Amino acid sequence: MGRTWLVDETSVAARASLGISAGRPWTPATIRRIIDALSDGGRLSKRDTGLVMQASAEELAAKIGQAVTVRRYSTRWTERIPEHLTLTGENAIDRITTEPWRQLHAGARGLHGYVHNEDAFRTLAAAARLVEDSTGDVFVYRIRDDVFPWPETPVGLVAADCFRSTSTRVRSVGVDALLKMRAQWLTSIA
Repeated sequence: MGRTWLVDETSVAARASLGISAGRPWTPATIRRIIDALSDGGRLSKRDTGLVMQASAEELAAKIGQAVTVRRYSTRWTERIPEHLTLTGENAIDRITTEPWRQLHAGARGLHGYVHNEDAFRTLAAAARLVEDSTGDVFVYRIRDDVFPWPETPVGLVAADCFRSTSTRVRSVGVDALLKMRAQWLTSIA
């Protein structure tokens, strides 16, 4: 308002949950390459390999989180939302854990998902009549450069999105999954 910035409390908590990671933020293109490698075991350039080797699971999640924005919305028409979102975080947690006691998505708070681009978001907003609301239960994720090339959210990205959760159980599932993916990837390139 005027020259004063107003920041809602939930935004501050979400940013704080990512933690601070040293160095410059990674580009969205770098993030996508690393997510692909962690998710399906693909190869990376020497530079990107070095980034993954030097980062812990928490640092990987924080770096990925820096390239992702999350906005909250409210709607009365939640049934119209799932067809427009590629689910992630708490709503896709069953894709990153097989331990029955950790299957938490039934208790997920809200709908968490990515839109593919600005046009897809406009379609979603019109279909569900979304209203931006800092306490809303629709969480729309977007990569900073607005490019989401996957038909389904890769498991590496689901894990990183779980890491952003304020629920310690969901967060620990995300970290555990990233630890395993990183270890498997490092073993595959050795």
